[in-house]
Amino acid sequence: MDLKIPYGSNNQASAYESAKKIIPSAIEKFGVKADVKLSDSDHTIQAKGTGFDAKIEFKDTEVVVKLDLSFLLKPLKGKIVEALEKQIKKVV
Repeated sequence: MDLKIPYGSNNQASAYESAKKIIPSAIEKFGVKADVKLSDSDHTIQAKGTGFDAKIEFKDTEVVVKLDLSFLLKPLKGKIVEALEKQIKKVV
């Protein structure tokens, strides 16, 4: 786990629904192509691309972000996590 964000004014379902709309565009801002898979049943967003794998889970009380990067992308991990955190905080 790389990041935990507790819910503010939203709950699990509404935060997930809002995030589904903004997360794909947030990933595109990094100039990478990603295969984004949405799982409405367990409120999870997964994105896989060349050299990275991201999983965003909307749990009962918080959002958990897990990010695995290739060796070449590891120096950018802080910046990527920060950008995802900023986007997720907009919806929670």
